[in-house]
Amino acid sequence: MPTMQSPIFFIHPPKSGGSTVISFFELNRGERQFVHFEWDRDPEWRTSLGRLVETGVGGGHHSFGMHRFLKRPLAYCTILRDPLARQISHYWYAFNGKNGEVERGASVSTVEAMVRRGEISLDEWVAGSYAGKNLYVHMLSGDPALNEHSLDLARYNLRHHIPVAGLCEDMSAFLLRLCGRTGFGLPFYAETNVTNISGSRKQQLSESAREKFLADNAWDYALYRDVRESNDRDKTAGGELFDKALALVRTVQAELNQVENPHEHASMIFGYDHAHLGKLREIAQSFDLAPIRDYIEHSQQSIAAPADIYEGFVDAVRENSVSGWAINLTRPDRPVSIEVWSGNEMVAAGTTGEPRPDVAAAGYGSSHTGFSIALPPLHGTAFRVAIAGASDPLNNAGPWRQGWHIG
Repeated sequence: MPTMQSPIFFIHPPKSGGSTVISFFELNRGERQFVHFEWDRDPEWRTSLGRLVETGVGGGHHSFGMHRFLKRPLAYCTILRDPLARQISHYWYAFNGKNGEVERGASVSTVEAMVRRGEISLDEWVAGSYAGKNLYVHMLSGDPALNEHSLDLARYNLRHHIPVAGLCEDMSAFLLRLCGRTGFGLPFYAETNVTNISGSRKQQLSESAREKFLADNAWDYALYRDVRESNDRDKTAGGELFDKALALVRTVQAELNQVENPHEHASMIFGYDHAHLGKLREIAQSFDLAPIRDYIEHSQQSIAAPADIYEGFVDAVRENSVSGWAINLTRPDRPVSIEVWSGNEMVAAGTTGEPRPDVAAAGYGSSHTGFSIALPPLHGTAFRVAIAGASDPLNNAGPWRQGWHIG
């Protein structure tokens, strides 16, 4: 079991190597211990959330913010891939019927079905960003609709709430760093659900489609570069311990890659062949993994706690006051400081502490989460309500004018 106290939630951007990452969790935690959050199978995630608390690892194609459903902090991690490579891979994945899984009942979107019927070309798919425009910013910001603040919010979440973000192009380094954070001991994987493009390369991407995609997805490329640079800094900070461990990881992984892999072009939704994973585990453990253990032990001693995670709601804005509730999910016994901002000026402030038994009854960890803050005359000026020192947005936070919501 990892040393992290909060359950691990893997934010899985489609066609970014995430299925391969899930094989890592299965190698370390055991058969079917990774909890897949699938809306169509578990619409309210009641079963999934309960199992996540039990097993400690889960994830899915979901944005940052799943802690709001669980009503407790989560230890997030994620992986990115060059955005254009991800987009192209998704096209061929749709083209080939999701590696044959459509015939087994896997669902398809409208545009994926059109690709299958030959009604959307590769150029059209890429130029239209049909597999998601600035998808990484959308998923890592948690914003339901992208706006001018979304990139900054995604960057904030990566710095403060997603302590390990890796790159598909360097899977071994990502999984080694993830072991350093979680305490798992086997930074290895079985390539899973890789897009099968054999016989499919009949279309070449035009330069105009490529250039339009790069322009339309500039935010995703900025985030991708941020993660790459952050990874480089982490590798440098890891020093010789990291270098020795990573060299061994690559050696072992090369040996594992020689084993015939039934998952290479197959989805893990229908389960892994755990006899295969067991064989990989046996081969890996036949090596002297001391350099890996040394790196993990060293990393565990210097883990910085992620920023506190908050949740809350603005219930009402009247002419002279604003009221609602807020809670620090990481430390629910602590009061939360609330600020009211008009433009760049803080015009009022207060703290939680008022009784809110309804919030406690909803499953949150405190019954004293309410706040009520007096407002000065703002003469029609718009304002927002925020948690002091945090980027976590309050629901219904504004912008408001006194007595009226305008955003």
